[in-house]
Amino acid sequence: MPPPTKKDNLLTRVIALFSVVFAILVLMAGYAVWTINRAVESTDWVNQTYATIYELETINSSLHVAEGYARTYAQTGNARDLAAARNAFDQVAEHLDTAKGLLRRDAKSGERLATIAARTQERETFAKAIFAARKAGQPDKLQSLLTGDAGPEAVSAINDGLAKLRDEQFELLSARDQVSYSRAQNTRWIVGVGIGLNFALLGAIGWLLCDDLAARRRAANAMAEANALLETKVRERTAELLETNTKLETENLERTWTITSQEHQIRYNQRIIESLSELVLVITKAANITRINPAVVHQTGREELDILMKPLRTVVECPPDADTGLDPLDRALQEGRELRHHPVHVLSHGGRRLPARLVLSPIYDENRVVGAVIIVQVAFSTTNNSSTPPSV
Repeated sequence: MPPPTKKDNLLTRVIALFSVVFAILVLMAGYAVWTINRAVESTDWVNQTYATIYELETINSSLHVAEGYARTYAQTGNARDLAAARNAFDQVAEHLDTAKGLLRRDAKSGERLATIAARTQERETFAKAIFAARKAGQPDKLQSLLTGDAGPEAVSAINDGLAKLRDEQFELLSARDQVSYSRAQNTRWIVGVGIGLNFALLGAIGWLLCDDLAARRRAANAMAEANALLETKVRERTAELLETNTKLETENLERTWTITSQEHQIRYNQRIIESLSELVLVITKAANITRINPAVVHQTGREELDILMKPLRTVVECPPDADTGLDPLDRALQEGRELRHHPVHVLSHGGRRLPARLVLSPIYDENRVVGAVIIVQVAFSTTNNSSTPPSV
């Protein structure tokens, strides 16, 4: 067998060096994939932790709101304060359930949260006792409940428990940040060493090629030109991506401003509707009430829960059309037309019928009537039992 030529030795060395380069790249890619997977898991955990912190803070704020409205209702007896207190306690329970779900894998934190939930339940039970005493007209019992209540201490204990849980979550975040930083440092070190070794091996290959084969030197020069062209294209593409990213950031900022302004407008509109003395009702096409303003509760003397999702006729009585015998409100909803200053009666608590005028405006969705907004103006006070509609 003839001895191996210099070209054969060169090919063997080049193949061996490229095998080493490939092995390093495979190791780097595998470690990078592993690091990315860990980063994704860490991100999910961090998002869950921040969600837990948000729920704990919301529980704290909702509990303070509930306590405040409960005591306000005990003093004023206002139905709106009662509804607000009940809504706040419902929010406390809802956020407690969400927090329990987020902490289901943390037995220690779950036990603490269960203790907090029991204490909040005690505060809600106490508030219900206040509500019952106020509704029953028992001032002595109400005063006894308020005097014997250790509310500030109980709420303070709940606040302390929530604060400890929140601090624990922040400590977990800090520990996870340290682990993530350590992994990032290891990744940088491994990638840096791998790139350094690859460049060293590629340099050795280039030296072999340039030393032994002129043709491969020309190929290397051609490759260098190609790399230069590729780098130019990469820079151009990078500049394009930067410009696109800047545009996207601007669009996101404008979108955020738009959403914020819309939210403000919605709140302003809600406040305007709540401040109206006229009765404002939103109904479905089937004439079921889905939303009301406080004036409806005040004028009818009914609870909001006794009105919502009930037929419109339980609140507003509209006489049938004299010619057709049909309900004018049903006809207007079916035909998608407005009613202006139509005479009706408002049915208040106790069966009283208050004369009023009604304005109905249909609500459209893709050229279909899906409901209507009704504004009712009562002409007389709730003490007037006249059945004659007002002339507004």
